[in-house]
Amino acid sequence: MADTGATRARFCSQCGQPVMVAEAVFCKECGARLGGSGWLAELNAPAVVAFALSVMPGLGHFYAGRTGRAIGWFFAVLFAYGTSSSLGVLIHLVCAVSAARAATLDAERRGMRASQALTAGPRPQ
Repeated sequence: MADTGATRARFCSQCGQPVMVAEAVFCKECGARLGGSGWLAELNAPAVVAFALSVMPGLGHFYAGRTGRAIGWFFAVLFAYGTSSSLGVLIHLVCAVSAARAATLDAERRGMRASQALTAGPRPQ
């Protein structure tokens, strides 16, 4: 049997109401999305995927929808590895961080467009 005294109380970050269901994703009172319980939940999922895909240079950028940059990063990282391994590792890391940032920005833009479409009134005809 689980020890309920060891669990910490959770509260909604928007309205401050206590969250009674441990597995709840949304607040029962205001409908706000509840934060995860671990450090991994704080990370943006598209950024994590793009960073992981950057094991192969450019694949993270391709995932983020930036094909031109994907091709550019692929050849830039290959050239850097050809020059020296330490430079290659550095440029490869910059490529991965850039892909994570691009995926985050793309997800934010898509989220903003979706939320604008939901909150906008009827279109004039």
